[in-house]
Amino acid sequence: MNPLARLRLALAGFFLALAVPAVALVFQALERLQWEAFHQQQAQAEELARRIDRELHALVAREDARPVTEYAFLNVLVPGKADLLQRSPLASLPPDNAVPGLLGHFQIDNDGSFHAPFLPPPTLAPEAVGLSPAELGERQALAARLRDILRHNRLLGAEDRQAPAAAPAMTDAQKESVDDVAEGLASNAFERLERVAPASGSVPRALGPISELKLEKPFPDQPAPSAAAPPPTSPRSMLRREITVLPEQSSAKASRRAALEPLPIRTFESEVDGLSAAMLGSGELVLYRKVWRAGQRIVQGLLIAPQQLWASGVREPFEASILAANTALAVAVRGEVQAVFSRSERQYASSVSGDTLQGTLLYQTRLSAPFADCELVFSVKTLPAGAGARVVGWLGLVLGLVLCGGIALMYRLGLRQLAVVQQQQDFVAAVSHELKTPLTAIRMYAEMLREGWAPAEKRAVYYAFIHDESERLARLIHNVLSLARMTHQQLRVEPARVSVAQLADLLRSRAGSVLEQAGRPYRIECPPEALARTLEVDLDCFTQIVLNLVDNAVKFSAGAAVQDIEIRVAVVDGQQLAIAVRDFGPGIPAEQLDRIFELFYRAENALTRHTGGTGIGLALVRRLAAAIGGRITVSNQQPGVAFSLCLRLD
Repeated sequence: MNPLARLRLALAGFFLALAVPAVALVFQALERLQWEAFHQQQAQAEELARRIDRELHALVAREDARPVTEYAFLNVLVPGKADLLQRSPLASLPPDNAVPGLLGHFQIDNDGSFHAPFLPPPTLAPEAVGLSPAELGERQALAARLRDILRHNRLLGAEDRQAPAAAPAMTDAQKESVDDVAEGLASNAFERLERVAPASGSVPRALGPISELKLEKPFPDQPAPSAAAPPPTSPRSMLRREITVLPEQSSAKASRRAALEPLPIRTFESEVDGLSAAMLGSGELVLYRKVWRAGQRIVQGLLIAPQQLWASGVREPFEASILAANTALAVAVRGEVQAVFSRSERQYASSVSGDTLQGTLLYQTRLSAPFADCELVFSVKTLPAGAGARVVGWLGLVLGLVLCGGIALMYRLGLRQLAVVQQQQDFVAAVSHELKTPLTAIRMYAEMLREGWAPAEKRAVYYAFIHDESERLARLIHNVLSLARMTHQQLRVEPARVSVAQLADLLRSRAGSVLEQAGRPYRIECPPEALARTLEVDLDCFTQIVLNLVDNAVKFSAGAAVQDIEIRVAVVDGQQLAIAVRDFGPGIPAEQLDRIFELFYRAENALTRHTGGTGIGLALVRRLAAAIGGRITVSNQQPGVAFSLCLRLD
């Protein structure tokens, strides 16, 4: 397995070793936060259910507190004065503080007669009580509607009686038989509501049975929310007594009175049951109570459109709460869903659980009497992401980014290290080649001179070759030693104040000598006005920089059509001295201009290169230039390439 494959395998294993526990930890934390959010939503649902129950109970208590006399069209204003009468509060349409969805109040007497408190008795002329014919017609139509609803649900006989003006004479046996039947119609029908559930399919189904909701436990090892049991109630336990004063309206004597003649007043002691509620087969909700007066039992109550009641008593407080954004609330009667309230928009874009708990039962409870058959069922749409979940999410994101970034950084460092190792191997190969070639030549010429095999006229050439090659070896070794000292921060720079003229002379002597030995024509140009300027520079470092640049120009322009090497000295902006070394070779590819100063970097493979070199010369040039306070730049020319060393002048 190659080093790169081993690096990738090691980093992949390291990533998995850290990522798997981190992901498990984040998901565990989110699951716990999810349960906490669920518990908070459940507590809020419980509080909202109590508030809805209190508000509905307040509506029922207000109706339950109505005196028995308010179910008559006329009430006595001042007891003892028969001529002081007033309309009942229920005679207005709609009455004050009406229950939401109210269709109308009604009363069924012991004899089965139907009365509506908003409809005047036939013994009174409409104009006498301030009703126009049109308004009277509307009231009669409403009374007929209430009568039809009660008759359709078998709570009223097919032929109920409404206080006839004159009745035919009947025998005592006939009267007793009619009274028995009427009493059965008036009371037993409502008692049947308390004992018998509605027939299957008689109750409207808004969205389906509650069983279609998800009732399983939302979390492992956590108890599902249990439905609250309804409080034990008994209608007779709320029995109260009233002293009632009513004008006599239904007797035969009253039917013969003039329309505006004062009616006689009667005083009764009544026993009143508390209100009970039942859902009718036709879809209406009925609230009713039984009243015992003068030994007779009558039924008083009101019919309600339940959808309007649920909209006002349930939907409005629900939508005003924060639960509406995340939950759905269903109202069910005896297991049948009557209404579902849920906001269509989702105000929380991010959530703890997404849709994993959508439809799960959050909280279920029954309302108190008289709505004991009604249930409030809260189900989850989505759980809001709390502050803790956001913190965990951000921490998980940061942890993921740090882990991925760290792995990527380690991978890049590993690649760089592998590249450095490869460059070092190439450097060793290059140095071996650079050392072996001149040493072999030096050894060969030295042996020839020692054995006397060289003719006299060739000895001077051989000595010169040995000298040049030894100097090239010395420069190579000097570069390697300088690089080692700079790597270990042991390079000592000793700047000295010199003139530009001295640097020009140094260039002619050292660089010119190298170029002459290489047999390359060269030009060294320096403007006269620059010769008098001075600067501080380390001469050894300066010389090493120039010689490396000259050696680089000689090597990489060996096959060029123009063999000249140019060295130009110029003053730039009056503050800097630029020494440029240019050749007329093929130049450097643009994509490699930024890399040629990297340590050990070579465009050619060390074993297949066509030019000599170790790959440390230009890297050493940049470091030496920075050490003496200079800057090295490179640019392609047409043709060739130019390296410029910029130094600050005094």
